[in-house]
Amino acid sequence: MPLTEGEFEQYQRDGYVVVEDCLDGETVERVTTRIDEYVRNEREESEFQRMLEPEADPAVGGFEDADPVRKFEGLGMVRADDIFADLVEDDAIVEIVRELQGPNLKLLRSAAMLKPPCVGSEKKCHQDAAYYPIHPMDHVTVWIALDQSTTENGCMQVVPGAHADGLLDHEAIEYETDITLDEDDYGPEDTVALPMEPGDVLFQHCLLPHYTAPNETDDWRRAFIASYMRSRSRFTDENPPAWVDSEHIVGESFPGCV
Repeated sequence: MPLTEGEFEQYQRDGYVVVEDCLDGETVERVTTRIDEYVRNEREESEFQRMLEPEADPAVGGFEDADPVRKFEGLGMVRADDIFADLVEDDAIVEIVRELQGPNLKLLRSAAMLKPPCVGSEKKCHQDAAYYPIHPMDHVTVWIALDQSTTENGCMQVVPGAHADGLLDHEAIEYETDITLDEDDYGPEDTVALPMEPGDVLFQHCLLPHYTAPNETDDWRRAFIASYMRSRSRFTDENPPAWVDSEHIVGESFPGCV
């Protein structure tokens, strides 16, 4: 279903909109099961990378014979696994992104973002655009809830309307590729929480500051991220970071663009 007029206006004004029941239960179960197979090492992520919780005991993960996985990352997820490829091409998601971005789309990012029971750590306040030297700076991050997402297990929290501030200063923290906003700008205290049910989907402007708290429950909090950009987007760096890549989704491609 397309966005309502009110939902479209909310995205423009606040920088985000949550579409409830965007994906059906069968799709959610299929994706969650596939992620669990990688977490339990029943499948090898040879085409993409995994990151463990940096401070967690590897013996704690919520599954037998599993590591406490923080995330799986890389476009190899959709290139090597049909389950993930079907997800990022799902009409329910793509048609909404086309309303926000136009008819020609490429995928900029795919990732499974996990918060293991009790040890899932916070993700500090940041803007997704800070990771990607892409122009125009308006790509859409799609955050798909695979479990019930609550304030206790680390649901998404956003600063409504702050995408209008443009790109803010970030600083590196803790481990490679992790960044956070300068504390003088925004932090968790400025956010509003967005609890979501499995199958709900958050469409979020890449300049919107956001944050997720630690998982303090005994259950997993799993989500899948897919970021979409206009096919006419261009790199702003001659040598972009190695993790910046793209995959055609729908519509036309254009010479000299990403």
